Amino acid sequence: MALNPVWANELYIGTAYTPGTGGAGTWTYSKLCKGIEGMTFTPNEQNQQYFFICGEGFAHNEVTGAAPQIEVTGRRIVGDAAQDYIAGKQFALGTDRNTSVKIVAEGKQIICDATIGSVTSFGGQTLDVNSFGCTIYLNGEPTVTDAT
Repeated sequence: MALNPVWANELYIGTAYTPGTGGAGTWTYSKLCKGIEGMTFTPNEQNQQYFFICGEGFAHNEVTGAAPQIEVTGRRIVGDAAQDYIAGKQFALGTDRNTSVKIVAEGKQIICDATIGSVTSFGGQTLDVNSFGCTIYLNGEPTVTDAT
């Protein structure tokens, strides 16, 4: 069995948006890896549960929705493009927190609109480097393709 360590995954944050004609623009992505110690993906699935007579007391489940998110934790690296972008959103509200995210994992590339939440760019123990973290909430259905 082949193992896929977390460091083999790649996470990019959209740090600049260039509007295009007809409303379709392009994002410039910066890799979020320097200082990052952990990433946790949570699918936050919504489930409908049904108890049919023929199930004889056992449930039938259907996943009917999802609100995926990625929890990122680490140490603050000032000067890193991805961290600087996220830290700059710490006190922003509304659409100023919107971005795009690109994930490369297990041979797939996943791109999705996203919102940056729960930004932490300072704090920790006296002799530690400042803490860094955020939650990246995926907005809408991601585009999943084979990574090239």
